[in-house]
Amino acid sequence: MKTIVFIALHLSQPRCIKRIATIKSAGIPIKVYGFDSGLYNDNLTNLPFPVTKIIKRDKNIGKVEKIFSFTKTIHRIINENPKDCIFYFFGFEITSIAWLLGCRSYIYEEADVTASRIKNKLIKEILLSYDRLLYRNSKLVVCTSEGFVRYLFKSGNIPSNIEMQLNKLSTFFTEEMRGIVNSNKTNEKCIKFAFVGLIRYPNTIIRFSKVIGKHFPQHEFHFYGDPEKTTYLDDEIQSYSNVFCHGRFKNPQDLKNIYEAIDINIVCYDTKSDNVRIAEPNKLYESIFFHTPIIVSTNTFLAEKVKRYNIGYEIDSADDKAICRFVKGIDIKEILQIKERMKSIPISELVDNPQELKRRIQSIVS
Repeated sequence: MKTIVFIALHLSQPRCIKRIATIKSAGIPIKVYGFDSGLYNDNLTNLPFPVTKIIKRDKNIGKVEKIFSFTKTIHRIINENPKDCIFYFFGFEITSIAWLLGCRSYIYEEADVTASRIKNKLIKEILLSYDRLLYRNSKLVVCTSEGFVRYLFKSGNIPSNIEMQLNKLSTFFTEEMRGIVNSNKTNEKCIKFAFVGLIRYPNTIIRFSKVIGKHFPQHEFHFYGDPEKTTYLDDEIQSYSNVFCHGRFKNPQDLKNIYEAIDINIVCYDTKSDNVRIAEPNKLYESIFFHTPIIVSTNTFLAEKVKRYNIGYEIDSADDKAICRFVKGIDIKEILQIKERMKSIPISELVDNPQELKRRIQSIVS
């Protein structure tokens, strides 16, 4: 049986940890290389698999130097592993560099369509074409959102090597755990809004917290996680007595306590990026599991899913007035109805079921 060699740009991401553990559990030999960017560091303790090497990323170097550094590292990893191994690349950046280095024996997992963020239309289309090339030449593509496939293959002709693995919860989450979560009663006099994860998107997430801080002193906003940039949690946010920054946490171990302490999950990502509009974040499934109504940005694939399940709200989160109107119009009875609908969604729709993924990878390595 061939060995799967993982290279993860962010090894500490729960999705990467979950995926590697899943494939290891299938009895497939693995080696793991990962970059450490300093985010989610607590998740690197007690990993359920051995790691060959963790490569520290230097945040202070420029883009060109960063590309050369990545290229050098990936080239070394490819060369020090047997020619008959199968590489498993997390993300467009690593996959594209490996392809240019001549690697053709790979599995590609895409959780962000990186090229969709490019503003220059010509460069954007060139990179999207390159992404489609990486899809078609991969032994298998593991895709975390239906929206990605729609976006990349608008004209159809979708490759048959795509395996959908939505950002659902790991098997750490059980029916027994779900039965005792979120027992707190929402207090309409003090609603606890929260963002859980890597803190970013100043035009939406940070904006929402400032609106709560400034206009709704009776309510609270809670941040759980590290900021992508320290400037995001600025002096204004620190000045509000009803906005709380709890810092980093362990995922999934700490999620139960976090969600039990909040009422509404704010997942209003900034829709200036095409990638945000087509992504399907794991916060959707966390929110449902923990019976926590979700607020998302309008005109997104995530908003479609929230409508489909009827479990939350969509708003223009880049507009202070729209946020104020929404908060003023919150109906606690409706919040409770949403919680009940969430409870009725079976856990089988929320927790990862990787059996087909295991089967397909086993057939590749056999």
